[in-house]
Amino acid sequence: MDGRYDPVVGLLRGTVLSSSHPVSHPIRESSWYAFGLMMRNGPSDQQRAERILGVILDNQYPAQDGTDHESPWAGSFRRSPDEPLPTEKAVAWKEYDPNWREFIGCEFALTLHVFGSRLPPELRQRLHESIRQAVQGELHNRRLLPSYTNIAIMFGQLLDEDAVYRRDSAMAGIREKWVHDTVAIFRQNQSFMEYNSPTYYGVDLFGLGLWRRYGSTNFMKSSGDDISKRLWLDIATFYSAPMKNLAGPYDRAYGMDMESYVALVGDWIGTVVPRSKAPLPATMTVETPHLADLWFAPTFVFLKATLPDSIGNDFLTLTQPHDLTRRIDSSRSVSARVDRNFLAGGETAHLQRGVDAGSQYHPLAVQWRTSCGQVGTLRISDTPAADVTIEQGQALVSWKDHVTFALHDPCADTLKIDRNSWEAGNMRIQVQTDAVSSSHASDHKDVVIRYERGHFSRLVFTVLR
Repeated sequence: MDGRYDPVVGLLRGTVLSSSHPVSHPIRESSWYAFGLMMRNGPSDQQRAERILGVILDNQYPAQDGTDHESPWAGSFRRSPDEPLPTEKAVAWKEYDPNWREFIGCEFALTLHVFGSRLPPELRQRLHESIRQAVQGELHNRRLLPSYTNIAIMFGQLLDEDAVYRRDSAMAGIREKWVHDTVAIFRQNQSFMEYNSPTYYGVDLFGLGLWRRYGSTNFMKSSGDDISKRLWLDIATFYSAPMKNLAGPYDRAYGMDMESYVALVGDWIGTVVPRSKAPLPATMTVETPHLADLWFAPTFVFLKATLPDSIGNDFLTLTQPHDLTRRIDSSRSVSARVDRNFLAGGETAHLQRGVDAGSQYHPLAVQWRTSCGQVGTLRISDTPAADVTIEQGQALVSWKDHVTFALHDPCADTLKIDRNSWEAGNMRIQVQTDAVSSSHASDHKDVVIRYERGHFSRLVFTVLR
């Protein structure tokens, strides 16, 4: 990260694919770097960290204690200093990101807990006031629900920080209800609504780590510890060490192969296994998708992964291939196969969830280790609605109107596709379907296969040795 620091601006320089919103000088990611500098505490590290924190604070949108004229972005932060002030009709996640309240606010909170005594009093005061601004802006906005898992957990910590610092009993009451509601959702089925996300499970573990270390109530501390361990157990159950991937389905994912992009779960696992065993890209450049998520790693190293003893070496070896099922809530369930050279996962939701080109939701996720050593993938890329069940090496896919599958084979020029048979190197997929029509389009590594006027497909997978 040191090489990406811009002393003129006082922030890190962005990368081509820094995050979901590429920026010139990413403010959130610079807050992670500042914490890492304070951890390292080398010559001039603290001076640089203080400069970064000051620049970030200067780029917070002010909140006015929840007045009726509060803007939807109040208390959040610019994503980069050159980002223009949002206009009245600004769209969240395009012109601004409301979640920067929680991401940056929680990093400020951690910095205060760990290094507050080393910071100048004026800077400490500004950080506390920034957390208050983030809380006020979020409360006024009323957009957040406890089911928005990763942000809800972090917001619980911010409520706690503000209530304790200002000795505010009313805020403490808001915190109590929020934390209990967030935990209650998990307790229903031992699962979060943002289920099985290679990126956002990493944020969950961050927020829960703050709860267990710095929560001001016994309930926060014990819930943070217990849910962290249960989440790690679920991650380990879905994980194949030989594949270096989590089996799907993915409620939210930015990629299909953790060896091809930086996922925060990969960062976390990388803190407990040798680098060569971590589910991260083997080599990284500024072109690596979500490269900047790697910069969260110093925070994860400090918080430490709380792995249950029963996990053992699950992130180093796959002891036994297995099938599994989980219930997310009353209408959603998942099934998966975890093997040494093959992963498949599916989600059913009573045909109430669809997929489009920009979707992070993957109700079907299939990966296999190809003959050239890389990971091949299959997903649904477009459908009004689909349910997927994994059974005995098969995917049973129910869909409405039409469905499009996207298949990626990193081994060049091995794709052979027709209506009832797909061949991608060492992967053979037999297809049974009631679709009236089918079509496909491909280049040398990727193909999309579309079925129309039907409602069912059965995919039978065979990975050749």
